[in-house]
Formats: sequence, structure tokens, C-alpha cells
Amino acid sequence: MLAKINRYLTPSRRKAIYGTVTAAVAAALAFGLVTTDQLSSAVQAVLGIVAALTTLMAALNTSAGPNDEQ
Repeated sequence: MLAKINRYLTPSRRKAIYGTVTAAVAAALAFGLVTTDQLSSAVQAVLGIVAALTTLMAALNTSAGPNDEQ
């Protein structure tokens, strides 16, 4: 699954995604669609989710060491 994602997200596609997201956020702020406080709250929520997923990924992809109890 991750290999498929990595094959799809080539460097040029990632660059396009970064630019699109940056432009969309800037436009939303400029036109008053969102406030900086709302954006800050959204970023905090996303970071919490990323932290949880990172922990899950680490737990699933690491094995116990030879001296660890199982």
C-alpha cells in the first residue's frame, strides 16, 4: 500500500500539491473565508492526528528487541 502511494506521489506531484495547498490557504485568508484563529485550530487538530498516526505506524512497524519481554 505504501509503495503504491510512494509511486503515485512523485516529487513533481508533491510539489504541485504543496503549491496548491499554499495558494488555497492564502486565498481563503485573503478573502476572509477563514480567520487565522480557525486556521490555527485546524492545524492543531491535523498535528494531533499526524502524531497519533505516527505512533501507530511505529508500533506496527517495529519489532521487540532480543532483550524485550514479549
